[in-house]
Amino acid sequence: MAVNKAEAAKKTRALVSIVNKALKADVLTVASDPRLVVRYLRTGVVPFDQLLGGGLPYGRFVEVFGDYSTLKSYVGLSAIANCQAEGGMAAIIDTERAFDPLWAESVGVDLDSLILWPPKEYTGPVNGEAAIDAAEALIRGRVDLIVFDSVAAALPRAEEETQLSGDKNIQPARLAQLMSTACRKLTTANQTTAVLWINQTRTNVGVMFGSNESVPGGKALGFYSSMRVAMRKSGKETQEVEVFKVENGKIVKSKVKQTIGTRIRMTLEKSKLNTPHRDEYFIFDHREGKVDTWWYLATKALELGVIFQGNGWWWKSQRGNPTKMRLSDFRGAVDEEELLSLMAARTQTPLVSPGKSLPAVSKAASPSAKSSSAGARKSTRTRAQAGSKTTVRIRKTSTK
Repeated sequence: MAVNKAEAAKKTRALVSIVNKALKADVLTVASDPRLVVRYLRTGVVPFDQLLGGGLPYGRFVEVFGDYSTLKSYVGLSAIANCQAEGGMAAIIDTERAFDPLWAESVGVDLDSLILWPPKEYTGPVNGEAAIDAAEALIRGRVDLIVFDSVAAALPRAEEETQLSGDKNIQPARLAQLMSTACRKLTTANQTTAVLWINQTRTNVGVMFGSNESVPGGKALGFYSSMRVAMRKSGKETQEVEVFKVENGKIVKSKVKQTIGTRIRMTLEKSKLNTPHRDEYFIFDHREGKVDTWWYLATKALELGVIFQGNGWWWKSQRGNPTKMRLSDFRGAVDEEELLSLMAARTQTPLVSPGKSLPAVSKAASPSAKSSSAGARKSTRTRAQAGSKTTVRIRKTSTK
């Protein structure tokens, strides 16, 4: 017997209407509700947005973890800058007390529009429970983005109230218990806020087989996060420079290698929204203080056969025949938007624009405000994430 989908949908909506009317509240909805479509906030770090398939999802958790100097906080600041550029509100929970306004401003953050916890002269509790309470209040106030930096630095109240030199022993896994409770509370409260959790890594001593890497805070955050991204250093970009040094009482000239960039490998360890276990590689240029987006796009385009490298560089544009030129001329001639368009035609993995971000979900904080995404805007992503395939790996290309 053939199933009449239209009739089944009609019966489903009728039942939902009856239940909502009986309970005097909209407690049920159908899965085709346009408000359920996942929307994304682009961070401005193109490789990161590409790996996640669009950026940070609104109403979801994303955990970023890694060693020091792997650009975790940089991604958070860049996301804040993009959120503010679209008229959204952003906040940072600075449990590490490491926020630098000058560095944030250089990334593009509007300091006057950024909500910061805790204040400099704050005399109240600064433990992990207070940080989670602040995050919950911001979520209920419909802030668009929260960057929690970091989970590892969140101090449980049980540890705060105990002296390390005292006789009282602190029970283990206090931070894990805190994060387990925090994830339940914040998930229940969250509807439209993108939450970026920044975490560190630890080494498990004595592990002989498998990975000896772990993250503080237990496993709860990993389960509650829609995406988990591991960021690791994969090498350096260097160039020879001349320096002067003293040898045997004389000043002599010598050549040394100077680090001008850091290669980063990002791995999507978990994803509920697209294909996990994918890698992206990029270079952070120390001279410019930002990600070298052009090299990332160039290496991706080389892999996909959109541009070619031989005796010179070849650019296959949509408007004309291939043209051959030197690298210096080629870099200035390539249009990034057109390049992304050609690359998207050759892969089913969503390719995002380096210069555009989705509008913020809300424009004003109000605990009773409804999400402005309720059918007002359609998702800009046309491909189903479940159908995306693994991206190609990027060659480690030198910036020389």
